[in-house]
Amino acid sequence: MISDDVWDRLDHSAGTAGKREVRRAFGALAAVVLLMLGASVSGLAVPRLTHGTPEPHISVLSDDAGRIRYTSMRLRHTVVNDGWFPVTVTGVGLLADGIRLAEVESPASPVTVGSGEKLSMTLGLEVVDCDRAQATVPELVLRVERWWGSQTTSSREDPLFGESSWEFYLRSPCDR
Repeated sequence: MISDDVWDRLDHSAGTAGKREVRRAFGALAAVVLLMLGASVSGLAVPRLTHGTPEPHISVLSDDAGRIRYTSMRLRHTVVNDGWFPVTVTGVGLLADGIRLAEVESPASPVTVGSGEKLSMTLGLEVVDCDRAQATVPELVLRVERWWGSQTTSSREDPLFGESSWEFYLRSPCDR
């Protein structure tokens, strides 16, 4: 047991942060959050790549009974670097179920896309299974190189009238 005399001599505020330390901690936390937000918005941490509505060319091969046997699509994409820093695109892919990426026509790889610059490419696609292809929206994926290493990122698309252009272009040949 501690006597009252010893208890009175103890510093009861020991181990607690004062107002000054609390302000410093919150200031440091706010600075870190702002730096992380700035790195994200600027495209420094994650590339900010967007693409507009692709221009389609759709070919459908049917048999004599009218059943679809083969559907191919050629979509011309323009990818824009919306970040503040250049990126070097080293590869293009497609995350899709029921669709096969047959070819990519683009400038010689790797190609550096500066801030605000555009990269045009044409994707040759084969629709293997319409039901699976329409179940999920395909995602254009780009492999980019930076001075610190490489990463895979997806290109965003602003939805057109509540649906993506991918959904529209897939529904057109598959619903025939």
